[in-house]
Amino acid sequence: MKSPNTYLIKLLYIFVALFLLAALTLQVLSSTGRLPQTLPPGVPMVVSVAALMLALGVLLRRLWIIDRLLTRQQPQRATPLFPDHPVREVLQMQEVEQERSQRISRMSHELRTPITSINGFAELLMGDDSVSGEAREFAGIIHTEAQRLSQMINTVLTEVQLAEDTVGSDLKAVTSDR
Repeated sequence: MKSPNTYLIKLLYIFVALFLLAALTLQVLSSTGRLPQTLPPGVPMVVSVAALMLALGVLLRRLWIIDRLLTRQQPQRATPLFPDHPVREVLQMQEVEQERSQRISRMSHELRTPITSINGFAELLMGDDSVSGEAREFAGIIHTEAQRLSQMINTVLTEVQLAEDTVGSDLKAVTSDR
């Protein structure tokens, strides 16, 4: 469920956009000489200045949030004018990505280590002159299948790493690029 602040912020953005559109319309009407006679001539300028001030306030809020993300400041206390919810969400996403990366690293180790051992033992058996016949044939099958499994693991882990790099690069660009 979204917080009431989120809805208020979206409403503020809509209000700012409409206000800027009204200011632009008034300026165009004023410059073309089509401004209604009942409207004082200074109104377009006043509305334009007010709209620009409001837009500047919204821009400052966004810059403040970006600065908090880049400096990785933990939210302390949200003010009504500058709520911290986007900062918290991005920091949580970053923590989730780090945990995911650690899980992939552990999984890679846990899968590759036994397969490497199986491959090594199968090669030893195949190279041992005292092993002959059916045992050497079984060692060859074990070696072939272990290599196939190793290639499959490498492919899957590479695809996971590539997917992580693409997802993580956007997040890293926001949080660590200075």
